[in-house]
Amino acid sequence: MSGRSDEQAAVERLLAATGASRVTLRLEDAGGEFPIVAEACAPGIRSLRGETGIDLRAGATFIALERDRLILLQEDLEHADPAPPPQLVRDYGARAQMLAPLVRGGRLCGIVSVHESSGPRRWRDEDVKALIAQTGAIASALGADPPAPAR
Repeated sequence: MSGRSDEQAAVERLLAATGASRVTLRLEDAGGEFPIVAEACAPGIRSLRGETGIDLRAGATFIALERDRLILLQEDLEHADPAPPPQLVRDYGARAQMLAPLVRGGRLCGIVSVHESSGPRRWRDEDVKALIAQTGAIASALGADPPAPAR
């Protein structure tokens, strides 16, 4: 991978492999924020690109990713622990998600998210393998660590 078009291609491949509703790649910017730099959405699914109302750093899922640095699988966001940002569920209709941290130099530098909006979802082994593969490709291009296994 050599740039944003490659990152976009990776999230599009992940969306196709999982059949999910939305895939995003957030990378930390100079201000310590995590804007979306690549996104793929299924038809009829609202984009998160440019969304500034979600305080990621305050969210329990962000805190868990930063602390544990492991892939996080959440099959039902209405009852998830750690809880996702409420706006993600309320305003953007996410009902299940897989999150993969990108870590470089011991610091969380990005997050790959796979969202399902149709309802709770049991993530298949194939979904997790696709997440690991595409996150690994992005990590390699960024000089980041490959994703750690889910728990």
